[in-house]
Amino acid sequence: MKKIFAYFIIIMIFALFYFQMSKTYPFNWSKVPFKYMNLYLDGFYMTLKISVFSIFFALIIGVVVGIMKTSKFELLEDFANTYTTIFRNIPLLVIILITYYGVGSIIDISAYVGAIVSLALFEGAYISEIIRGGIEAVPKGQIEAAKSIGLNTFFLYIDVLLPQAFRTTLPALTGQFISLVKDSSLASVIALQELTMVGRQIATSSFASFESYITIAAFYFTVTALLQLLGKYFERRFAIP
Repeated sequence: MKKIFAYFIIIMIFALFYFQMSKTYPFNWSKVPFKYMNLYLDGFYMTLKISVFSIFFALIIGVVVGIMKTSKFELLEDFANTYTTIFRNIPLLVIILITYYGVGSIIDISAYVGAIVSLALFEGAYISEIIRGGIEAVPKGQIEAAKSIGLNTFFLYIDVLLPQAFRTTLPALTGQFISLVKDSSLASVIALQELTMVGRQIATSSFASFESYITIAAFYFTVTALLQLLGKYFERRFAIP
């Protein structure tokens, strides 16, 4: 009941805001989004593609670097810490520009590839910290027990550390994946025809700015809300008894 009341209050606030805006801004929903729905769907599909591939590669990078952070080899640990320090202290927008216009001037890469590489490297740095925390949260007794039965380092991570790390860090990982989907909108600065770029172009050509921006906000909200529900499902499914 409390959640329903909270949702009702939020809806009423947005409705009041919309009503006040409609007094000065002539909303015209007949043009946007229905007239340009195919363009929105194309942009939405591109956003989904770069988000899925970026999540996949960011997760791989995050797991590898997270393991390196917990390694006994000082060189690996220093490399991992340097990587995360660099990419966590540079804005994603700057990383995208450096990747596409800087690296892209040496190696011919498309805006699509540049966006995926930038997002994967940036988000991978944050995921590595999440994975590191999950690994270090595993009780020392389980690690000693695994070693006592003859598990080597590889199987210690595969069979003991990583499965538990993923289970304990699912909420944080879900939040990071949601951030990645929203951060993908920055790919519009390199003229990638993803959802935000398409929405801006439609806003300019149709003179229906608010309608277009509200439409792309609805698309992003749908994806992130589904990710949040999926994350909660897996949290319950793999919860440690």
